[in-house]
Amino acid sequence: MAIFRRTPPPSSDPKAAPPGSTAHVVASGRAAPEPLAIVLPAIAALGAVASIAAVAWLAEDRTADRPRIKRRIDVVLKDLETSCLGTAEILRRVIRQGPMFGLQGTTSAAAFRFGLIGTRIDTQQGQTFIHLVNDVATMLVLATQASFDATNAIEDGEINPPEAVFNRFGDAQAKLNALMSSRASLKATVEGTLAIAEALVATVRELKSHKGLEHRL
Repeated sequence: MAIFRRTPPPSSDPKAAPPGSTAHVVASGRAAPEPLAIVLPAIAALGAVASIAAVAWLAEDRTADRPRIKRRIDVVLKDLETSCLGTAEILRRVIRQGPMFGLQGTTSAAAFRFGLIGTRIDTQQGQTFIHLVNDVATMLVLATQASFDATNAIEDGEINPPEAVFNRFGDAQAKLNALMSSRASLKATVEGTLAIAEALVATVRELKSHKGLEHRL
């Protein structure tokens, strides 16, 4: 099967180029992976945590037959914090691998979209990408479950945060929505999402200090 190329294949000998050099990557590498495969799940994980803000206006009086969460509150809150910390670290790793994900050069200012970059990567970079995909998938599952359990615990009075904490979750939610709707550059999206992740870490730690109190309603 023929593969159509926009540019001629490199004429240099792959064996002559030192490992890690640009010529070596072009000659022996593969097409770079889609950066949104990592960035979008990271945004979704943080969005799940930020959705705790909804309890402030959706909560209702507890009923006697409402099922209670089965996990300990300490475990739920720890998982919530871990998901934010893990997502932040994944975004830092993406930034450290800037050239592979199009965070440097002409692509760094382009609007956030699929199909943004078309560079070549070597075997080690390909493995890094797969590890990041696996890690961000784990954080998405962890964040979704922990935020759901935390929301239920708040409604049941096992966590009783003040309104200011809900406002901080809501602020994170608004900033994530703004990043998505404004179609900021890929670089700005990754850096902005990292800042939101770090803010959510602090908010979750504040949430942990309000466990074990009576429901506010």
